[in-house]
Amino acid sequence: MGIAMLALTTLQWSSSTAQDTKHSSDDDDNWYSDFPDNPGLWSALVREDKVYIQFGGHHWSSGATFSLAELGPLPTDKQGSFTVKRDAGTVTFNGVFDGKRGHGTYSFEEDPAFKSYLSQEGFTTISESLMIHLYFTNINKAYFAFMKENGYTGITMKELKELAEHNMNQHIMTGYLELFRKDNYGRVNLERVVELRDHGVSPSFIVRFHEMGYKEVPLDKAVELQDHGVNPEFVEDMKKLGHRDITLDEAIELRDHGVSVEFVKELTDMGYSNISLEKAVECVDHGVSAGFIRGFHELGYKDISLDKAVELVDHGVSVSFVREFKGLGFSDLTLSKAVELQDHGVTAGFIKRMQEKGLKNMSLDEYIRLRDGGM
Repeated sequence: MGIAMLALTTLQWSSSTAQDTKHSSDDDDNWYSDFPDNPGLWSALVREDKVYIQFGGHHWSSGATFSLAELGPLPTDKQGSFTVKRDAGTVTFNGVFDGKRGHGTYSFEEDPAFKSYLSQEGFTTISESLMIHLYFTNINKAYFAFMKENGYTGITMKELKELAEHNMNQHIMTGYLELFRKDNYGRVNLERVVELRDHGVSPSFIVRFHEMGYKEVPLDKAVELQDHGVNPEFVEDMKKLGHRDITLDEAIELRDHGVSVEFVKELTDMGYSNISLEKAVECVDHGVSAGFIRGFHELGYKDISLDKAVELVDHGVSVSFVREFKGLGFSDLTLSKAVELQDHGVTAGFIKRMQEKGLKNMSLDEYIRLRDGGM
């Protein structure tokens, strides 16, 4: 066992904290080969009473959080070692800390007694890889007792792997179980709990929606909200903009269509009060941006409606299109006439060419007739 085993098993780590860190050059590979007997590398960051440690190797990295007290005295200013023992085994760290940051190498030794305990619990084929997962998640004897107290007996091997790989430690499980009890979700199976964790649905995520008045938030809906990028802040901001009765389904629709809080706020600040959610979606779907409308305001069209803005985009009438006509002296150009000009293919460039041919002082309707006539 030891470091070599750690390098092999952690390559297979598929937890939510794992990420690919393949080196980008042959030089990096040569650098790694300098440590053939020492593939376990670590770096750490101390924050208050917690220490976040990133464990890495040739093509992988994974992180875990420890309490500062669990690590004990840390080597500072010079190389040293310290060990962290948990039921699943012991990690020996070698390295140094400089202020709040540390780095070095490490090795892992699994605990035979705990492996025997797991066998008694029905887990007779525990791989070395799973032992490492159990270590980082700190799944220990107390954890199994805690789960049994909360009705989770007969945990399967598949469930144990998922709990470990998704870092479902006792602290995290406690948060979910308190939510389920307080808000009457009943007993939620482990597969669903892991799904919530996997999709980033934390207990506080659901609680925040409850506090905002959404008392009925099924767990499926919570997953859907997170998957569509609808967080409590998004809904709260929409409420502040006047949409106090926004439903969660409406919030999902807004996100799906790319309607941002910033977009609605910019329109509101420009005087478009009481914008319906349907109108906001229509504007975004048709490519009407706040900058597009602001451009027409700057040209003097202060009363442009959102419906008219949608019509302009649909007909290809841009701010620059209208500006060019104003530059030719058509200062009283209406937006409806601009749409007609675009539909008939009359551009500022066309009018300039006609004027160069001596066709000056004509009305826009006359230029339209010229264009329709094949000029």
